[in-house]
Amino acid sequence: MISIVANIVLLCALIIAPVQAQDRSRDAVSNLEAYAAYKSGNYATAYEIWERLGDSGNTTALINLANLFQQGQGVTEDQRRALSYVKRAAKLGDRRAQYELGMAYESGIVIDRDIDQAAYWLKKSADNGSPDGQFAYGVMLATAHGKGLKQLTDADKTRALHWLRKAQKNGNLEAKDYIVVLTGASR
Repeated sequence: MISIVANIVLLCALIIAPVQAQDRSRDAVSNLEAYAAYKSGNYATAYEIWERLGDSGNTTALINLANLFQQGQGVTEDQRRALSYVKRAAKLGDRRAQYELGMAYESGIVIDRDIDQAAYWLKKSADNGSPDGQFAYGVMLATAHGKGLKQLTDADKTRALHWLRKAQKNGNLEAKDYIVVLTGASR
């Protein structure tokens, strides 16, 4: 019985995987078409394509829609609407959007400042491999969530160094300076 179920699951996976790959390829082509329209100044076409893709959960399209509204290109500038697209992409697991949302909560410019939400989204971004998220989360830990270095606990220092080292390993050039500060090591 288990063998039959396992075979059915395997068969379904073999059928579904190529369909999903084909859908992702189609979405990639559509994203490129939208980007070409955007680069040529045809913002309405880019918006239409990205809106359709965003409605189906394409996070790249959602981020591009956010950029259109942040910059007011082909649409009326609307920072809150831009952030709503970023939130959608972040909730769908996009590490770029998670980083942007974390920074938005940290700055408090478009939405109310909320350090706990900032930490939550920056950690998500860091966990998902974003060097920017790793760096920002490491800095947040190193500053005791904005309270300052004097409030830094040994546990947070250890965690901060962990994320800063990951960020450095993944290409963040600023991380090294913060590691030096936290370890007291010379350059």
